[in-house]
Amino acid sequence: MKIDLNAMGYDELMAHGEAVMEAIKKRMFQEGFRSAKQQQRKLAKMNAEKSAQARRDEIVEQAKADVEKLSNYGDGVRCETDVFTKATCNVEFVANRDKRTVVALLKGVRTGNVYARGIAKAAPDDCFNVHIGTAIALRRALGLAVPDEYLNAPQPTEVRVGDVIKYEESGGVATVVSMESDANIPTETYLTTAEAYPNRIIDDSREEVGE
Repeated sequence: MKIDLNAMGYDELMAHGEAVMEAIKKRMFQEGFRSAKQQQRKLAKMNAEKSAQARRDEIVEQAKADVEKLSNYGDGVRCETDVFTKATCNVEFVANRDKRTVVALLKGVRTGNVYARGIAKAAPDDCFNVHIGTAIALRRALGLAVPDEYLNAPQPTEVRVGDVIKYEESGGVATVVSMESDANIPTETYLTTAEAYPNRIIDDSREEVGE
């Protein structure tokens, strides 16, 4: 309905004007409240993602330190070969990124025999990390409990140089490289491109780059 302001008297115009201003205030309040809630949800999501990535980073560093300590800082471990005998063993790791597995082998220093082995395999929907896998495999080879954080580490939320990603739309798999590098397309992709298109990080081991 069209309102004819010219047909209104002074008092009617004033009353109408006050009603309009009140409606504008309410609308502004509602829009501002909705905008604030949207920003709050966006910030909460960003903080949650940051927290998940930070926690994963902590677990990866924990796994690295765990492996170094359990392998006696590279000096070998004592392995029970039977009830009465123990052998000094070197620790050997075999990582297979295609199968998303890490195997830990305890080999006798003198004999070269494999006295124990442990295996870690990433679940189909999990991001493979060789450092976490190594810690899990070594603990299983040694007959030790595997910490829950290794088995249930948060998935990565931040793409970094050295990660291997899978693009959602094309299904293409590529390693992320910095803008200073000469990307070997399609096996490599620039960090800015990875950040611009939806993808899933499938390997964040980053062994070949400085972390």
